[in-house]
Amino acid sequence: MTTSPPSSSPHPIRRPRTARTIDVRVSSAAPAGYADDTRSSSDGRFASPYAAARFAVSHAASLAAGLPGITVTITVDGHDEVCVSGTPGEITCALATIPIYSAGVRTARTPAPCYLRAAVDEVALPIQWQGSAGVDVCVLSTRPDPLPNSTLLLGQWAPDLAYRLAHDLARSITERSGRRSPATVTYLPDQWRYEITHPAPISDTDAAAVARYIRITQLRANLAALDPIADADCAVGLAAELHVLESYSRRAPSTDDRTVR
Repeated sequence: MTTSPPSSSPHPIRRPRTARTIDVRVSSAAPAGYADDTRSSSDGRFASPYAAARFAVSHAASLAAGLPGITVTITVDGHDEVCVSGTPGEITCALATIPIYSAGVRTARTPAPCYLRAAVDEVALPIQWQGSAGVDVCVLSTRPDPLPNSTLLLGQWAPDLAYRLAHDLARSITERSGRRSPATVTYLPDQWRYEITHPAPISDTDAAAVARYIRITQLRANLAALDPIADADCAVGLAAELHVLESYSRRAPSTDDRTVR
C-alpha cells in the first residue's frame, strides 16, 4: 500500500490574534503638607492604544488643577511598557513620540482656558432656541500640535441672535486674554454652527515640551535618511541627542530606568 503526503492548503491557516490588555494609571502626588493617602488617581483598562492614550491625557488634564506633577503608567498584558511624568502637556508630547499612542493623545478632552468661562459669563447668554432651525455656537481653543484642542459648546439660538452672540463673545475672549489671544468667528453652513476660534495660552513648560516633540520628530527623520556606514559618525551624534530628548519625561520599567529629570 502506498501513501501520499498530505496536500498543503493553498491558503495558510491564520491563527486568531490574541487581544492585548492595556492598563492605564494616572496619578498625582499628594499636595505638599498632606499625607500620601490624599493622592489622586484614575485607572482604566483598554483594548486599543488609541483609547488608552486618549484616557491618559484626558485624565491627566482633569487631575492637574491645583495638584503637583502627574504620572501616567501604561502596562500591556501585565508588563510595564512606559511611564511618563510631568504636566499634562509634557505627558501629551512624550506619549505622542510613541507611534501607537500618537493618534490617541490628539483627541483627548482637555479643559478650556480659565478665562473663557469669565468671557462667557460677561456676555450673559440668552435663553436658548427651542425651534428646529437654530444655529449652534461653540468655542474652539487651539494649541500647537500635538497638544489637543478644546471645544466648548455653548448652545443653540436663532440665526440672527447666534450671529450677534458669537461676535460679542469673540470680543470678550480677546479682551479677557489681555489681547494675547485674538478670537475669530467662522460660520460653518453645513453644520449650522458659528465657531469662535482662539489660540489657548500654554505654559513655558508645555512650550518646551512641544519643542522637544518637534525636535524628536526631526531627529528620527534625519536618522532614517542617513547611510548607516557612510554617515556613521553623524548618526551617533543624532542618536545620542534623540536618546536624551526621549528620556526627558519618560522612563522605562525599573530594570532600565532612563529618567533624567
